[in-house]
Amino acid sequence: MKKLIVLILLSVVFYSCSESPTGSSESNLSETLLYQQNGLVDSIVGTCSTFLIRTVILDTMDLREYNKLKFEMERFTDGDRSEINMHYVRADTAVKILSAEGLEGINGNNAIVVNSPGNKDKYYFRMKLFSSVCTGQLFHLKVKNLRIYGLK
Repeated sequence: MKKLIVLILLSVVFYSCSESPTGSSESNLSETLLYQQNGLVDSIVGTCSTFLIRTVILDTMDLREYNKLKFEMERFTDGDRSEINMHYVRADTAVKILSAEGLEGINGNNAIVVNSPGNKDKYYFRMKLFSSVCTGQLFHLKVKNLRIYGLK
């Protein structure tokens, strides 16, 4: 009887420590591909004395029926103050729905999940290259293979 109780307790512990238990709310959401751009989205190269901003018009997207958005992309920067974001414009003001900053926030290809703004608007993807360190070398910011999913 003690072995059975220990076995049940160990099972519960292992299940609760798993990375994505079956009860996870994100894994139960259905995905719809809303936007896809294969290959290079944009790439910026500059020196430490420059602050370069590049904006790409993505598309008009209807996000009213989605609770969350999932962004998948390959991204890299060596500029510690660089930033990527996605926004729409409301009353002459950019309203950010995605923002990743610095080396830790940008580098990688892991998915980023954010709350959906729940509107239909024209969306923009903005990249800002900047570094606080001046080494005399060039700094880079690159985004490839962008996919945006709506999650219900």
